Amino acid sequence: MTEAELAEHYNRTQDTSDFDTGRSVPLSVKRDVTISVRFSFDEIEEARARAEKDGVKVTSFIRAAALEASSPVDRAQLAEDLRALERLAHEVASSVLPTNHSRP
Repeated sequence: MTEAELAEHYNRTQDTSDFDTGRSVPLSVKRDVTISVRFSFDEIEEARARAEKDGVKVTSFIRAAALEASSPVDRAQLAEDLRALERLAHEVASSVLPTNHSRP
């Protein structure tokens, strides 16, 4: 089959058997939810370069990265930063507030 015939066959049947392995693998994933994500120019260029390197569309690359990620937040680092901020706030408060609250 030509590529056009394969594409037409896939669009009609969603059967990918002739693409790679020769096995019949019906495609059953229906993606009907769209979300918007904003990227800086540099971020999207990096995502595009990585997707191209992997031989996939950038949307597929982003989807896979999102589903494989455990969490974009490092909670241990966040807790450490919070403790440091609390110490700093205490130091600032101690330096500007009088230690003796008695009135003259």
